[in-house]
Amino acid sequence: MQTPNLYFFAAIAIFFSVLIVIAGYYYWRNRRSSPAQFEDLFAQLKWIDRNHIAQVALDLVDPSGRSKVDEEAATLEPSQLWNLIGGLDGLEIMERNSEVLIALAFYVQQWYPEAVPVAERLRLDARELKFHVGRLRGAAQQGNLQISFPFYAQRAVTTYYRMTRRVLELYEAANVPMVADLQRSL
Repeated sequence: MQTPNLYFFAAIAIFFSVLIVIAGYYYWRNRRSSPAQFEDLFAQLKWIDRNHIAQVALDLVDPSGRSKVDEEAATLEPSQLWNLIGGLDGLEIMERNSEVLIALAFYVQQWYPEAVPVAERLRLDARELKFHVGRLRGAAQQGNLQISFPFYAQRAVTTYYRMTRRVLELYEAANVPMVADLQRSL
């Protein structure tokens, strides 16, 4: 009669051991992927001259981010665009920053549920930005960058400009204390 009790206790010990291992795994995974702090996200933003970004974007949109009626009347020359943006390298920095902007929106979304539509809009904007930058990378590989740059670069910058405005509006609406830091950097 001792043998069945021994099997029973062994089965219970194995069961609890498995439960402890599973709980430990999920605890470790949760700690490893814990939400980033604002300071960590903010530190990931790369510097871009916001005045140049605004100058390029406001050539196509009004200050609120709405497209101007006469989009064909862009006044900036391709060489001016190249200098203001920083060329393809500047656009790649904007592309990386767009991911950080999404993470900043998600940071607010954790306690401010009204941020969900803004975060989704930022994801769509980031896809558009990646599309434009991807087209320019392809044009550079084909040797057609000079022809494609004015069209795609200005639209990419305009998308990035809108993203920064959306993040700032979100932080202001959520009354987040770090909005002043964002305003200075974006």
